[in-house]
Amino acid sequence: MDSYEAYTDGSYQDSIKAGGWAAIILKEGKIIKKLYQGWKYTTNNRCEIRAVIEALKYFKESVNITIYSDSQYVVGSINSESCFKWIEKSDLSKKNLDLWLELTNLLSYHNVTMVWVKGHENNTFNNMADLYCTHSATCLNIPEDEICKSSI
Repeated sequence: MDSYEAYTDGSYQDSIKAGGWAAIILKEGKIIKKLYQGWKYTTNNRCEIRAVIEALKYFKESVNITIYSDSQYVVGSINSESCFKWIEKSDLSKKNLDLWLELTNLLSYHNVTMVWVKGHENNTFNNMADLYCTHSATCLNIPEDEICKSSI
């Protein structure tokens, strides 16, 4: 099974009511793919989760992948396996359950190691993911996050 790394990030800019996600995928330390997209009417946490989802969806075959994220919410929920418990219990009080359902399916398919990195530090790939997700929120014709639209 091939091994990869990914640096993911999500952002939300209240001033424009839009956010973005990005995933920088590497193999043997070299960038092989940059994924990113903006979303209107979303949240920072939804973009953080979506970045991990999209990084994993990139791979059609099961892979070993280490994902670096500066979101303690995402890394902690995955590493503690609490996201699986929310799904098992159909705990509708948990926000972003739609994304967690999609993500837990992908986590079951791939061999994923989650690592927290401090954001906005001297980490080239984390900073690159931050740049792409922040920029993607400002692009034209980005889709709307229907789940959040009515609450923002």
